[in-house]
Amino acid sequence: MGDRSRLRSEALAGEVRERPAEVRLHPDPESVADFLHDESKLGGSGIGSLAVPRTVGALRAVLAWHAHEGNRVAVSGARTGVTGGAVPENGAHLVSLAELRGVVRVDAEGDPPTITVLAGTSLAELNAHLAAHHPGLAFPVDPTETSASLGGMVSTNAGGARTYRFGAMREWVQALTIELASGRTLHLTRGRERGEGGVLWLEDDGGARALEIAPIPKPATKNAIGYGFSPSGDAIDLWIGAEGTLGVVSEVTVRLVRAEPGRLGSLQFFDRVEEGFAFVSALRAARELDVTAIEFLDARSHALARDSGKPAVDRVLQQGGGAACSIFVEIAFATEDDLGEIAEGLERMVRQAGGDPDRSLAGATEGALRDIRAFRHAVPERINAIIAQRRERHPGLHKIATDMAVPDEALGWVYRRYQEVIGRAGLDYAAFGHVGNNHFHVNILPRDEAELARARECYAILAREVVAHGGCVSAEHGIGRIKKGFMAIQYPPAVLDAFRRVKRWADPQWRLNRGVLIDP
Repeated sequence: MGDRSRLRSEALAGEVRERPAEVRLHPDPESVADFLHDESKLGGSGIGSLAVPRTVGALRAVLAWHAHEGNRVAVSGARTGVTGGAVPENGAHLVSLAELRGVVRVDAEGDPPTITVLAGTSLAELNAHLAAHHPGLAFPVDPTETSASLGGMVSTNAGGARTYRFGAMREWVQALTIELASGRTLHLTRGRERGEGGVLWLEDDGGARALEIAPIPKPATKNAIGYGFSPSGDAIDLWIGAEGTLGVVSEVTVRLVRAEPGRLGSLQFFDRVEEGFAFVSALRAARELDVTAIEFLDARSHALARDSGKPAVDRVLQQGGGAACSIFVEIAFATEDDLGEIAEGLERMVRQAGGDPDRSLAGATEGALRDIRAFRHAVPERINAIIAQRRERHPGLHKIATDMAVPDEALGWVYRRYQEVIGRAGLDYAAFGHVGNNHFHVNILPRDEAELARARECYAILAREVVAHGGCVSAEHGIGRIKKGFMAIQYPPAVLDAFRRVKRWADPQWRLNRGVLIDP
């Protein structure tokens, strides 16, 4: 067995037999209520203990004690996820990384430059540190929620609007520190630990275990559907997108880029969705443009934004005039001359797609883009407000939001199928999201329990069809607890068995985040 295929873990100095001070046994349910749910609105019913360590040393002591006691451990971070991955199983011992925050170091002169942070550090905190101390550097991954933690972004292989240009978290993670279920620590660096002949060895808890499985296939689309493994690939990739089931991420090192001089944002309205998609195709084909994001909002999204009553939204929609959809595109540029050429190119593409360039708004500064951002953010805000109002009469009600992506050639097809399947069910819905990646977040807004049941049925129908067209059931939010049933749609039984072998290899007693991603 080669050194590169052997993952060597480290033991904590000294045994931890006494319960660490951070562990609160049998906490009062009301005092820990905020830790029992995430943005999915799925809630836990009770936990065996709560620990909120503030240092890596304290985290290791907590996990080593749980290992000694044989406790089931649930892990959570900022709880911004929407799939229930941060919701603890009943009776589990919850370890929250919410206070494990801070910048460890920045290697500004490295090739590439990197930043290392504790896992609970939010994206907003990382960006603020770079802006204050290293304004020439930037981290390009941009999920919508900047309060998301870096550890959580690693665990779900988070994406966002700029995935179109920069990819998801996997492409940017340079190193990880992982706390294993055994209480031991694993340090992984991209390019250093790799499988040899399809085998990885893990030295853990007094022995070595071999992982030998075939490659885990992934669709050729944006995806966040569990473990990634190739016979000679980087070992670190197994833990990216693992949703806390293989170990607890304690430190994250990500690559940085040199900050781009400027970005143009343009919002274009179209009277027909087909025109909008033709514009998207033209943007994809324009290799001379550094397009970083392409976003879509349908007519129902426009109406929801208008209902927010925000003056900024009204100003934006004055350009819309009953449009069927709008396309937002973000393009990086270096000089003012480049900006002029980009604007001319966009106008030409809009006309060729059948649109009117005068029905647009654009800007290259935060101030100029403020109204457009308010318009885009008003849609999910209004959806959440509607569901909250309907929940007063139907407490178990929640929205159903899709997170599926398809190959380029299936873009028009999948949008039509959303209209046909959900429309036939008589449900209220809005479609918006990352059209550059053929990735819609279709939000279904049920009015009662019967409509909620129909919404779930529609999602299952569409998931099967999307996978049959080469797509994936989860493009960026992960699987969590809520979408586990879709794993059998995405993968055949042999691949699901491979997932279980990976889980048992890293966590033989199945103690970490039980009930998330895959069941025994």
